[in-house]
Amino acid sequence: MPKTKSNLGSSITRWIEPYNRDKTVFTTSGLVIYCQVCDRQVRCNKKFQITQHVTTEFHLKCLKKSSNNSEQMLMGDEIKPKTSSFNEDLCLSLIAANISWFKLQNLVFHDFLQNYTKKHIPNESTLRKSFLHPCYVSTIEKIGDSYIYLVVDETTDINGSYIANLLVGVLNEQSPSKPFLIACKKLDKTNHSTISRFVNDSLRILWPHGGNDEKALLLCSDAVPYMIKAGKTLNVFFPNMIHISCLAHMIQRLAEKVREMYPNVNTLVRNLKKVFLKAPQRVDVYKEIMPSVPLPPEPVLTRWGTWIKAANFCADHLDNLKIILQKLEDKNVFSIKKLKSIKNLERSSLTLCDSIQIVNNVILAMEKVPGQQGKIIQEKLLYLIEKNVGFQTAKQITAILSGKGNSIMPPNLTPSMCSCVKFAPITSVDVERSFSTYKSILTEKIISMTSENMEKYIIVHCYENY
Repeated sequence: MPKTKSNLGSSITRWIEPYNRDKTVFTTSGLVIYCQVCDRQVRCNKKFQITQHVTTEFHLKCLKKSSNNSEQMLMGDEIKPKTSSFNEDLCLSLIAANISWFKLQNLVFHDFLQNYTKKHIPNESTLRKSFLHPCYVSTIEKIGDSYIYLVVDETTDINGSYIANLLVGVLNEQSPSKPFLIACKKLDKTNHSTISRFVNDSLRILWPHGGNDEKALLLCSDAVPYMIKAGKTLNVFFPNMIHISCLAHMIQRLAEKVREMYPNVNTLVRNLKKVFLKAPQRVDVYKEIMPSVPLPPEPVLTRWGTWIKAANFCADHLDNLKIILQKLEDKNVFSIKKLKSIKNLERSSLTLCDSIQIVNNVILAMEKVPGQQGKIIQEKLLYLIEKNVGFQTAKQITAILSGKGNSIMPPNLTPSMCSCVKFAPITSVDVERSFSTYKSILTEKIISMTSENMEKYIIVHCYENY
């Protein structure tokens, strides 16, 4: 006659009793046996299965290494996964340092950790199944219930998939805050509908019970048409949200217009690096004139900001590079110098007033560029500003924060909301950095991870490194 649950439970209790006399080796809920030493469940339909387990090499090794195991928690008829602060800290540390979990399979590394920590080192699957999610949950819970700003963008990964990232930062009038990643999703395609749904669904991770839609005050993205349309769509769900197209990106587009208008400058910036490439004699001459200055940077047009960095280098070292720059007219030099503003905007600690002032300085500088070429630049700048509706709202808030008279309060915003926007960003450079992190993590060694686990891994890593 087969054993009932109660009979089997009493039998299990008798089977494990001899092993628990000196210290607790096995615990049971009556249906399942859990080995505290090995940190795993043991099949227990028959008594000999326990005897077999305690004679295995793995159990004997763990028994020898273990010193003090925490008591197993029971819940109903099922045993809850054992919580180990060491395993969770190990998981968090490996993610933060971007050390792949498969490295634990290296015997030298594994034995080093085990010998010096006197802890059982879990394998890769244990970290993935039992400890990645707790690390992710604790990271998400750190945002709290505050006014927030959002930064969203999308890219393609090494598999050609569309990946969207959403960063969230806390808004307050006391100090700036660094945003951190809360969602990293694979999209079927990129348009205003998928981006809107992605942002809306991602905020449900942060606010699972809803009711906080009025606390999303700012959305920053690039200026592509589907992002503009997505911002308008999201205003239906988040009525207080101001959508600003990245101002650093706006200046970048203006810089590209300048690059097109001054081909001689572009030729100089593009080819200056090549002059010294694989030419040791030319490098020697360069070092004689500028011994403490590194070689000119190489601009890559597909990498945002590298051309500007190279142009800034030319402007900063104009005197020492005057032989190379002899064909450059003064007005061309001026057009390069104004590109320095984008570097200032990338700083994350600026107040909204300071950020707006940098953009206003660029606008004033462009208004002083003479001639037909200056007129073209001014028309391009005016077009970019008029297209960025959120920038005008940000200027209104700046006027209020500066105490200027006759300032008009933007619709749907209260004075307390405006004060919280004091340190709001107007660039999306942080989300670009998150994409760089994503691409550095998504290597061939980790490409087999599920999209859900990959998202949790990226989110925890970015939080620990921002």
